[in-house]
Amino acid sequence: MRKVLVGLVSVGLMLEMLCACGSQTEKVIPNEVNNEKSPVEIEETERDVLPDKSEKVIEIPGLKSQYKLIVVNDQHIIVPDGDYISEKSEEIEQRVTMFSNSDGKTSHETWPEIVDAINAENPDGVILNGDMIDFFSEANLNCLMTDLKRIKAPVMYNRADHDLGIWYSDTYTDEDVQQKEKESWDMEEIMVQDFDEFLVVGINNNTSQLSEEGLERLKELWAEDKPIILTMHVPLKSQVNDGLSDASKAVWQDRALLWGTDCFYSPDEVTQQFLNMVFAEDSPVVAVIGAHLHFAYDDQLTEKIPQYVFDASFKGTVGVLTVK
Repeated sequence: MRKVLVGLVSVGLMLEMLCACGSQTEKVIPNEVNNEKSPVEIEETERDVLPDKSEKVIEIPGLKSQYKLIVVNDQHIIVPDGDYISEKSEEIEQRVTMFSNSDGKTSHETWPEIVDAINAENPDGVILNGDMIDFFSEANLNCLMTDLKRIKAPVMYNRADHDLGIWYSDTYTDEDVQQKEKESWDMEEIMVQDFDEFLVVGINNNTSQLSEEGLERLKELWAEDKPIILTMHVPLKSQVNDGLSDASKAVWQDRALLWGTDCFYSPDEVTQQFLNMVFAEDSPVVAVIGAHLHFAYDDQLTEKIPQYVFDASFKGTVGVLTVK
């Protein structure tokens, strides 16, 4: 039986305990180291959805070492006095408050503390799984990068629609954002960390359909015949139950914000081929790591593949994934 240890650890607790990636496969040695839709408004009730804090274990048979990965997602960093349309000031102020934790600390204030906590954990790798900034601006990106560059472990940064969104700017184009993001941190459609014994594969900006080039790259990785931990911002619809779909609908105005049939994200032919590869009987995928929903959920995609959706880190939690 395959087992992966997953825990949601508060930043404060992590500090008390001890207080990159790119287009080409990156070898990682343990301990050595566009979517223009308007952003979805978040209901206050979603803050009351409690994550399952019990630890889950999945083992990959044959691993010679144990690995610790940190997962951070949905930080929604906003620099209050950043570069955005002045007419949007009131809305921005509301969003700054929306993405503050229970102590009133804003997302841009808690981000350095999260990085301190990550470094204290001494992980083998870090996955930033989308919506790390609330919308693209120079100020928001610089805030993220200033502390991201302090992380003392290999980092995979999968962007999502908010990371690339230009909803609050009358200056940037989609091309500008793509260029600035690539200059700031590695970004390809398919991101890879190679731990030699297994791969962590990330889908960049999977709020959009997969391209044919991305599908071909995934086929190459599937052919390596290594266990794969698949990370993507938008979770997948289970093939065996509707639990996550129902939970999403309960929070997000009757919308299943997942990839799959009868979901908010409906796959085209290319994306469906990718989903078929994930769900195939001989799939190398041992676990899927998701985000996006702003609540935590443990799911079973197939009889063999679990999916772990992590809560939003702006609330003060991150995911800890131990692979053994």
